[in-house]
Parts: sequence; C-alpha cells; structure tokens
Amino acid sequence: MNTNDAKEYLARREIPQLFESLLNGLMCSKPEDPVEYLESCLQKVKELGGCDKVKWDTFVSQEKKTLPPLNGGQSRRSFLRNESDTDLSETAELIEEYEVFDPARPRPKIILVIGGPGSGKGTQSLKIAERYGFQYISVGELLRKKIHSTSSNRKWSLIAKIITTGELAPQETTITEIKQKLMQIPDEEGIVIDGFPRDVAQALSFEDQICTPDLVVFLACANQRLKERLLKRAEQQGRPDDNLKATQRRLMNFKQNAAPLVKYFQEKGLIMTVS
Repeated sequence: MNTNDAKEYLARREIPQLFESLLNGLMCSKPEDPVEYLESCLQKVKELGGCDKVKWDTFVSQEKKTLPPLNGGQSRRSFLRNESDTDLSETAELIEEYEVFDPARPRPKIILVIGGPGSGKGTQSLKIAERYGFQYISVGELLRKKIHSTSSNRKWSLIAKIITTGELAPQETTITEIKQKLMQIPDEEGIVIDGFPRDVAQALSFEDQICTPDLVVFLACANQRLKERLLKRAEQQGRPDDNLKATQRRLMNFKQNAAPLVKYFQEKGLIMTVS
C-alpha cells in the first residue's frame, strides 16, 4: 500500500477521529483495565453504526461533556464573531462547509515548522515569517489563548487538562481552530504554521481539510538538549504544560511520532531538515 492509498483508507474509514475519541475517553476515565475499556468502546462504535458516528467526546462521561452543538443555519461571519459557550461547543462540521482559502484567489504558500518540544519552533518560525513577509501562526499559542479566554467552557476545560498532562489536544478541535484562524487572516502571500502536525494522522487531516503544504521545516535536536531547554523555559515562562511529568510525556510522544512524520513528508518531497 503506497502513501496515497494509506491516506485515502484512513480518511475514508475515519480512523484518526476514532483514535482521538478513544484516547480522550481513556484519559478522562482512567480505567483499571484499559483493554477491557477499549473493547467496550469499540462495541459502542458498532452499536452507533460505525466510525463516522464517533466524535471527540463520544467516550467522555456525561458530566464532563461540552454543551450540545448549536442548531444549523448560522452564517460563517456570525460563527467567527461569536465567542459564547454554546458557539465554542460547535464541532468541525460547520467549519468544513466553507473553503479555508478563497478559490478565486491564488492560495498562499504554506510552510509548516515541526520539531520536538523546546526545539525552537516559535523562534525559527518568526524568523522565516519576518524574512519573507509571511503571516505567522503558533498553534500552541492559539490553543493556550483559547483555553485562557474560555476557562468556563466545559470542552476547553477538558482540553486544558489534556494538554497539562503532556498529551496532544484533540485533533478535530485543533484542525478547526487552525481553519478558523486561517479564515480570519486577510490575503497573504504566505503563512508559517508552527507546531502542527505532530503525527501522521494530523498531517493527513491537515492535507484533507486545509491543503498540502508547500514546505515542511523539521528542526532536529537531541533529546537531552530538548530537556535542558524545557527545564529552562519552565523556570522563565511557567507554562502549565512544561511541568516535569508533562515534559516527559511530550518528549516520549515526539520520539514515537517524529520518525514516521518526517518519513511521510520526505516521501512527498516536502521536508527540509535543520540541525
């Protein structure tokens, strides 16, 4: 099976969304027997009618769930403007109804900057953006600002806990936030996106829902150096996701996901590695 076949299969079967939902359920429920718990979740998927019926919070206990989604009929403009608790519980379907980029205009060049936690993605992304006059988006900062400004929202309170443990934010939510941000940006020649994707599933989702990037910059850095930078950043900035346990988890996630992600973009001829 080649890369395109794999991408088509994963997207058609809603596999990334299924994994995301299962992971969220595991982290919220913390079952004594995770295997038995996953078996019960998969049985529920069958009862629901398949993976396409699964959402990010399908296996989150009822009391922790976000408010129900808003009824249809809301325009793109009003969705982007409103920040009420109900609007923030809207799922990705509403955003997916609209083109991220105006099809009547040339699409801006998209540069993704990836690397381990503490590899300097923010610093290097800003340098690239300033050099070429591109717009800059930090996905991590985008999520942290949303968490801070919507602390009373149930969904975002849960996401804040997920991030604090060092796990990745729900893929569906992150993609939706990126798309919303892109639609708010005026016409730009190019956009530099820092901190996304973190794994192959996120890369596939980005390409499926937004576009194929023009370039992916990978910041290679030794694990020990990453640890030293994260400890120093924790002292200076006090970010909640820079606690020791979260740092260890993030480094482990990076170690597991980096090689397949870099290989995926290498096979597409998009990667540029910077040491």
